[in-house]
Amino acid sequence: MIKVTDYDKMTLRDARELYMYLEKKEILESYRFPSKPGKDGYYRIYVSDPSKKTGRKQLFAKTITELQDKVYEHEKGITGKTKKTFREVYIFVLDEKLRYVKDPEKLLSAQNSVSVLKSYYKRYFEGTDFEERYIDAITKSDIEEIIYYNMKKYSLREKALNSLKSILKASFELAYEQYWIQENPFTRINFKKFNGMIVREAAIEKRVHSEDDMKRILKEIHRMQEKKPGCVPAYALEMQILMGARRGEIPPLRRSDIHERYVLISREQITVKKHDDIPEHFEIVEHTKTYKNRQFPITESLKEFLERLFQMLDQYYPESEFLFPADNENGVINNNAVYHFYYRMCQRLSIPISRDLIKGTHSFRRNAITDVINASGGNLILAAELFGNSPEVAKKNYYTGVNTSLALEALNQRTFS
Repeated sequence: MIKVTDYDKMTLRDARELYMYLEKKEILESYRFPSKPGKDGYYRIYVSDPSKKTGRKQLFAKTITELQDKVYEHEKGITGKTKKTFREVYIFVLDEKLRYVKDPEKLLSAQNSVSVLKSYYKRYFEGTDFEERYIDAITKSDIEEIIYYNMKKYSLREKALNSLKSILKASFELAYEQYWIQENPFTRINFKKFNGMIVREAAIEKRVHSEDDMKRILKEIHRMQEKKPGCVPAYALEMQILMGARRGEIPPLRRSDIHERYVLISREQITVKKHDDIPEHFEIVEHTKTYKNRQFPITESLKEFLERLFQMLDQYYPESEFLFPADNENGVINNNAVYHFYYRMCQRLSIPISRDLIKGTHSFRRNAITDVINASGGNLILAAELFGNSPEVAKKNYYTGVNTSLALEALNQRTFS
């Protein structure tokens, strides 16, 4: 380590290492370590721990050096006395997101969220000086500079900028809650100044399939069903189109979910992202994305589809309880199977599926929600109930605009005499 007398040669990293050395020395000197081990050969000491009823817990080790290291590691924890870097604070943020989730199925979703947030953090902060700065030394100007740096480096849309903001917001809020900072500089940021740097999203009306494309897609789906009668993904995609459902809501559907007048949507298949030593995999959870069951009415077109689907199931998969069975751990097709079928089909039909315009099979959800809103005279609440969104989300993210034919019909009813 660099000597104090060599201060004129010190880098920021050297200064940080020197501070950590002195900090560790000061913290350890505040403890009275045992002079000899217990009868079992272990040295023991108590440290504060608010999570315990007694407010403390015991640490033990075979040597004093090992015990001192354990004490210092404890002090570096969320309730410890050491100064925290931005990176360390955000690690605590992610730990907190998992610590207080008890339900196993909700934990899966939380782990997915943490995996996504880790990738965002790596993109925006890893390798920067900002992540190694102590949280109590970061100023409003520092925060603005890291935002500006990323907006110059990447073409960020509003959603991407929000992910950057969420990391900063969560970190400084936790630091403030834990008394690591006396004031939260994040609350003073005026994000409007960055509006001119945000890349505009493609208009929603361009992120759906045209009426002509819809007809071609359904025709191709039916052709594939005739060519390969047991092709489960072809049927799954058709049902997703007819219902405007989320991709994960289709695979878990069972025969018992089909009622006389409605299809019950109460479960979802989620993609569990790779975490720790667990590889990416699919799991069926007993709830929808919004944790609210839906009853989707069986329309004439959906009724005709279900009749064909059950004929196929009775012939090829008579023993399966699922509408879209597969030979795997869950017994159903996975989310990717439907998308891959859709992708290959669009390639055959020369239908563009650019990520900037049409977001995969989710585009059919925009078609369905827009059709229902227009056909119901703008009833956002009805559309929200049918498709499992809030009215605000349905309008902002899915509604592509008024049907010009209906608008023209209404305008022609105006009289001026």
